[in-house]
Amino acid sequence: MTTASDVLSSVQSAFPGAVLESRVESDRRLWATIESNSIVDVCKHLSEKLNFDHYSGAAGVDWIARKEMEVVEIMASHGAHQVVAMLKSKTPRENPSVKSLANLFWNANWYEREIWEMFGINFEGHPGLYPLLLGDELVGVWPWRKDFKGYPDLTTGQRAVELPTSEGYTEYFIPPTPAEIEAGTVPKEKPKYPSFREREEKEIKSDSEMIMHMGPQHAMLPGPFLLDILVEGERVHKAFLDMGYIHKGIEKIMENRTWLKGLTYTDRMCYVASLSNNECYCGAVERILGLEVPLRAQYIRVILEELSRIQSHLIGTGEFMTLIAGVGYAPWNFMIIDRESIISLIESVTGARLTHTFVRFGGVRNDLPEGFSDKCRSAMKYIESRTKEYIELFDQDPIYHMRMENVGVLSPENAKRVGISGPPLRAAGVAYDMRKEDPILVYPDLDFKVVTGTRGDSADRIDVRLREILDSIHIIEQCLDRIPEGPIMTETKVPKKIPAGEAYYRVEDPRGEMGMYVISDGGDKPYRVKVRGPVYATLQTLPPLLEGVYIADAVAITGSMDGCPSEADR
Repeated sequence: MTTASDVLSSVQSAFPGAVLESRVESDRRLWATIESNSIVDVCKHLSEKLNFDHYSGAAGVDWIARKEMEVVEIMASHGAHQVVAMLKSKTPRENPSVKSLANLFWNANWYEREIWEMFGINFEGHPGLYPLLLGDELVGVWPWRKDFKGYPDLTTGQRAVELPTSEGYTEYFIPPTPAEIEAGTVPKEKPKYPSFREREEKEIKSDSEMIMHMGPQHAMLPGPFLLDILVEGERVHKAFLDMGYIHKGIEKIMENRTWLKGLTYTDRMCYVASLSNNECYCGAVERILGLEVPLRAQYIRVILEELSRIQSHLIGTGEFMTLIAGVGYAPWNFMIIDRESIISLIESVTGARLTHTFVRFGGVRNDLPEGFSDKCRSAMKYIESRTKEYIELFDQDPIYHMRMENVGVLSPENAKRVGISGPPLRAAGVAYDMRKEDPILVYPDLDFKVVTGTRGDSADRIDVRLREILDSIHIIEQCLDRIPEGPIMTETKVPKKIPAGEAYYRVEDPRGEMGMYVISDGGDKPYRVKVRGPVYATLQTLPPLLEGVYIADAVAITGSMDGCPSEADR
């Protein structure tokens, strides 16, 4: 199996002098600073020669004291090996610019757009650096830079000024704050680009075509994002997606909160995945600290995170059933009731139903309560029986098959190319799961399989989630059988100031690959927290997936992806 040292040696041999700095953290983690003019060639080498076929994302970092910025490319493989390469390229802070990877990796497009609009780093050769998450008023102020001063007035909370238009609409103007004016960071000239509406209207080629709006408020959307489709008759010719309607700026907020307080914000990225988000953040900090989590705490984490996976799949599948109405609204009612038994189990441990803030650096907050094992085993038997009923119900419904089978098909090759993860990727037949690929906690000691599909269509995506519930039950039962007595927190004192360092930690959250890149500069707050969420990648996949389908199928396809705009708009 290829190791991080092997990858480093290959790059150094192929590109002498291109690796400026390097660190082999483990067999599965490589950190390297690459000469900026060589970054595209190095990434191409990794992709073509070393099976790095998974471009996982990118992070921007503002090193204001050094007067430079970094772009960190995150490269991995879909099963050929388990190495994650974190490749950095540096650029001066004044007029920062690096080479784009969008022509090499299709899904680099959105990651580079986000870095551009948040940090102002230009990507040479990018097909279109348009804003994706920010409103037009904030484009050009680069809000994730360290010297950004445009925060709301803390006494009034005011930031946007309402301005009624002559047509009767309300527009919002965001004036500079006094702090911005004093610091001289108010942009003198903002970037110029065609608006979202102008870009989509350019694609209209004939009078028989029209733009149909699906969102930002629409029954098929699990949260607000704008999905516009260019249609001719009943067929979708092209789709356009716009986000940012509920952008919370969590990554920036966490830079201004202490290490422990930042944990509460991971809950609020996506409430149905709060426990796996807790795990991802705490796991990254534990890696920086070199903390060993007690065995009992590891088992508790796995139990709760698998319970969270079950409740997420139940609510996601139940909500989806209300969209296609092929089997009526009954599955939603049944699934939300069944989910209550899981939520109650989690609440008995964490004290909360949704936002738990339960995982801690070096352990967990609470032990399992008395009688939990018996209650959990009973609930697992019930959920197993109910899930098998749902699988049988969908299998026997001819309308469901007509609405779902061979609709929104993703081939294994295309699913890997677009960078999707989780159930949509596994439904395409790609057995890629962080619990196997980048195992954490006690997962290496547990017996479970990676559930996959065969067709990669909307029906397979639902079927994979239901069968994953059965697999999670099997994992939980093993944990209940094996969990030892012992402490739930490390004996090592966790300092308020985390030593300088960096770590990238991945988990398999209910919707796919969740990764957090955490940097400490030795202070009591994170220097940078970059979130690589699964839904951000999922939403980028939607527009090409909808091209050529019927309008009615757009609802089935979008719903089957089980997106959470709250996480994408973190």
